[in-house]
Amino acid sequence: MSKKPKNTFDPYNWSKKRINTLMDKISSIKNDGLSLSPGQIWSLKKLLFLDYYARAFVTIIRKNDFQNWYYVDTHAGTGMIGFEETDLIKERFPGSPLVAAFRSPEFSFTHYFFSDIEDKSIHSLKERLQSVKPLTGAIDYTAQVMDFKKTVEFIETKKKFGNAFLIFVDPTGYSEIKWDLMKKLLAINTADIVFTFMTYSIALNKENTMENLATEQSFNEFFGNQDWKKCEDGNALVELYRLQMSQFKKYVEVIPVFQTGERKLYDLIIATNSKGGSNVMEDTRRIMEVTTTELFRDALKVITGKTTDLTQFFGNSNPS
Repeated sequence: MSKKPKNTFDPYNWSKKRINTLMDKISSIKNDGLSLSPGQIWSLKKLLFLDYYARAFVTIIRKNDFQNWYYVDTHAGTGMIGFEETDLIKERFPGSPLVAAFRSPEFSFTHYFFSDIEDKSIHSLKERLQSVKPLTGAIDYTAQVMDFKKTVEFIETKKKFGNAFLIFVDPTGYSEIKWDLMKKLLAINTADIVFTFMTYSIALNKENTMENLATEQSFNEFFGNQDWKKCEDGNALVELYRLQMSQFKKYVEVIPVFQTGERKLYDLIIATNSKGGSNVMEDTRRIMEVTTTELFRDALKVITGKTTDLTQFFGNSNPS
């Protein structure tokens, strides 16, 4: 048997390690009774991407002449997600605000801004941020009830020389994300944008635009034009959006997220003007290409004691 090269990336063990680390950090608040944000196994991909990218972003920023660097979460939710699968129904995982905050001891942003349109979500998030202070330290954060438009307006008030931003835009739909608002974020030269493009939902709703004028108008506002009418499927729609973002950013990368197999639910679009950021995007894209939803499910079930690592040795990547 040939020896495994030392530098070979093992996506299963990488995933298991990061998932276990993050779940351990919320063990004391796992059953806090506060509201949960919607989530699924495949949500782990965007959250682990954020975990990886936030660390790298802070590392790069510290090497440059910036005074402030902001983490902005425009659809922050409650700070914790659950799962619908029967044998994982009692398990929890940190949402994007906590994922970013847990990096703070070594890779802290100078400011954290969390917003959500739901008052209940912001209440739960504040409670959880207070509970995990021993792990995050006394981070400088603001958590407010705001819609996307108000959040963009807030970010613009912080736009000045010496400020940099990592902006995570993670909506559950698309109608709130008007192109004129996204343009304002993209136009900030020192802002990296991570955007969840809800590919499946957008492609599905496109079929309704012929009969529903309101849906057609929402598409016009989302894309800022009518070029979407020429797109035949979800892949073409996300490519159109990527090209539009490329008008503002030098480097724009797309990472698909699948429910299972080849059934794609959404795409992460990452946009930056930083060469260092583009290198991180490429590294992360390679990692995410080999960390499948089935692999995340396996890792999560091993960590929570629902199955054992023995399944890996028999080539069964989806024991459920």
